[in-house]
Amino acid sequence: MNKALIALATSFTLLAAGTAGAQVGKAASDATDAVQHKIDEKQADSKAKKSGPVGKAVNNVKSGYHKNRAKSSANKAKQALKDAG
Repeated sequence: MNKALIALATSFTLLAAGTAGAQVGKAASDATDAVQHKIDEKQADSKAKKSGPVGKAVNNVKSGYHKNRAKSSANKAKQALKDAG
């Protein structure tokens, strides 16, 4: 009986640890996405400075998109860490 309870408790502990690990992995993935969007945003800003009027408009839109995606990914990463803890 005691061995069964210990095995059950161990399996629940491992299950909980696996779920937390998955949340931490998701947070890391979202943080990586946020950084990549931030890099893309900076590249679009740089290209906008070097472009003509149409290129500026296009690259400014790209920059805004990547800025919003970076913010969203960062918030998702924060939420995943809160869920893991």
